[in-house]
Amino acid sequence: MSFEQCAKAHFADHWKAVPQPRQLSTGRFYELPSWFSVLEFQRKHTWCYATIGMSGGEPDGIETFIVTPNQNLRAVEFLYSLTHFHLTGSRLELGHTVNFGKELWDGSSLDHGFLSFPYVEAVGFDSFDCDNGRTTVAWLIPITSTERDYKKENGVEALETLFESRSLDYLNPSRASLV
Repeated sequence: MSFEQCAKAHFADHWKAVPQPRQLSTGRFYELPSWFSVLEFQRKHTWCYATIGMSGGEPDGIETFIVTPNQNLRAVEFLYSLTHFHLTGSRLELGHTVNFGKELWDGSSLDHGFLSFPYVEAVGFDSFDCDNGRTTVAWLIPITSTERDYKKENGVEALETLFESRSLDYLNPSRASLV
């Protein structure tokens, strides 16, 4: 089984949904692996978008997903950009933050992302094994710039504790900063 098939099966088996590939045709995405894609999964009350190939198929790589309350093609664009940055710029890991450059939803203050352990998913979703190694699955949580600054000043654990203590409403595009 190829890495692409293995990764796709991991997400589809977990989310019990048939994925739809979402491709972008503009941008510098020709620098990504030819088989790279973002898969869209419609669930009961959410839409999930997952990268297939952010790891470049390398052992001990990382794939990422984002959850939105409705279909959001901007999430696809952000995952393409995130993957491009990861493969051609700086390697990303759990705990890193990224600047989206614009908000995930029009009028929202959520213009950054935080790569977190996938606490919202079932046990065992956080990684999968393919022929060439173990791949980590990171949850890309949309955050505000002040939450990003808080993480920079206080650390990853402090941000995650803040999210837990204040019951982060990660599906609310209009949520206020928790800082």
